[in-house]
Amino acid sequence: MGIVISCFAKAGGTGISNVLFHTARAAYRTGALDAVVCYGNRQSEIPANLIRPIRFQPARMVSFLKARYYYTLKRMVLDRRAARHIRRHGCDIFHGWTTECLHSLEEAKRIGAKTIVERPAPHPATAWRLLREEYERWGVPFPQDDGNRWLRGIDWTHRDVDIAPMEFSLADRVVVQSEFGVRSFMEQGFPLEKMVILPRAVDLKQFPPPAEPKENPFRVLYVGTVCLRKGFLDLLHAWTGLALPGGELWVVGAVHEEIVPFLAICRDDPSIRFFGHVREGADRFFPDATAFVLPSITEGSAKTTYEAMAAGLPVVTTLNAGSVVRDGIDGFIVPIRDPDAIKERLLLLYENREMGRVMGNSGRDRVAGFSWEMYENRLISIYGDIIGDNADA
Repeated sequence: MGIVISCFAKAGGTGISNVLFHTARAAYRTGALDAVVCYGNRQSEIPANLIRPIRFQPARMVSFLKARYYYTLKRMVLDRRAARHIRRHGCDIFHGWTTECLHSLEEAKRIGAKTIVERPAPHPATAWRLLREEYERWGVPFPQDDGNRWLRGIDWTHRDVDIAPMEFSLADRVVVQSEFGVRSFMEQGFPLEKMVILPRAVDLKQFPPPAEPKENPFRVLYVGTVCLRKGFLDLLHAWTGLALPGGELWVVGAVHEEIVPFLAICRDDPSIRFFGHVREGADRFFPDATAFVLPSITEGSAKTTYEAMAAGLPVVTTLNAGSVVRDGIDGFIVPIRDPDAIKERLLLLYENREMGRVMGNSGRDRVAGFSWEMYENRLISIYGDIIGDNADA
């Protein structure tokens, strides 16, 4: 018995795989890690016998399905495997991720184990409302499933809208990444005492600040998928309205098809550069930037805001991006859907370079408290608190 972790990722790597590794390492540090049910192992620090990768993957037989169905099936397979492990071996704590752990939670509750569900996004009701509003705002058809009733049960929208709330109800703790996440759950009447904030983390060594302060050019950096959800069009309209002499906007990330029709206004604008998806990561772009902007409409907690702070950049973002930026100290928090507010803050940074440097230094000091070691320590505290619930009972 001990802690069983289940996640649709590999143990070790980048993105969610790196999060899974540090989650597992936190449990391993307590001496209570029993198993990590996942889709592979890319690390050697945690003993291999504690990693239970799924080798036979029946979902591959239907890999011809669209991603919204195929990856849902793989998550459902993961859930069944984790539930089977709990049924056979038991656990004291089960730790899973939303939309992929319903049966595991049911099995854990059946044996009296404590349960944790991670939700790296706002509550589904809030997230989908904001998205629908945004698509309507720009006159873009909202993405729908294929209308096939046989596929609805494995559609990722169905899993998020219908299955995720069932998982929340079975959780002793729901872990979110920001105050915005907590607020979205409270709007749905979810008990505050079941909520825990576990902010994201960053490796400071990976994002060193530039050795020399830069005066020119004034370069604004955007890193992330170029899509409606991340508020890119608000940034685009703010930037084209500014027309800053010597200013540059660097856009790093894959461009969604929904955005392409709106890019005509910048097709002949030499101040805007699109780099597309960068496979090796966007690390190399931060040292050449003056400021970072991410005006997200809905996020859990945007990783790139932590990276920009680590790189010593002032950050202009929204409350909904779930960052740890302090307004007026590490950058600026602007309302969602407000290009004018973005324009005002960028102009302020353009005209006051020293202000930007001070904010960037403050942000780097701030984000030093969100290292991966601190992430693991916070998670260990969550495990201790939830076990303490049993002692209190």
